[in-house]
Amino acid sequence: MKNSIRFVTGWIIAFIAIPGFAQAGMYQAKEIGEQTAWTQQQILLCTQKETDTRYQELIDKEVLFLRIDIKNVEKLVKSTTTLNDEQEKALKNFRNSLLRCRVLSKQFPLPAMVEAYQNYYQQIDQIYDDLLSRKITIGEANQKKLKLLDETQAKWNEIEDSIRRKSVTQ
Repeated sequence: MKNSIRFVTGWIIAFIAIPGFAQAGMYQAKEIGEQTAWTQQQILLCTQKETDTRYQELIDKEVLFLRIDIKNVEKLVKSTTTLNDEQEKALKNFRNSLLRCRVLSKQFPLPAMVEAYQNYYQQIDQIYDDLLSRKITIGEANQKKLKLLDETQAKWNEIEDSIRRKSVTQ
């Protein structure tokens, strides 16, 4: 299950790799790449340390996908049920364990990276809140998460493009 945490963390925070950029603002590309990789590693280590495997497995299988397993994602996206008590407990514990690691995102080298990461978590928190209050079904939550991941990917792509444009002009 540690692999699923690596995958989710990688999916969320490692949308871009910056090793080939010349400069971006005050930072050289190498510094950006090193700081980004270090921050990602710290978040990954924290996430692995803080999350309980039992909750990860239950969340991934029954509530919100943590790994891109097409069959499981399809099943979750189609679900018309709301959380049961066991799922609610697991989601609360899983969420609380991840909260401890979020502060590490402030160590990304560019403000746009920090903003993209924090925006993702504000929006995923809203999905968690809606699930926990049973305002949305498990299927709706997974649809929203897929959309959120696409939007976050687009934001990381914009950051990457911006860095590339700056490196070309400098």
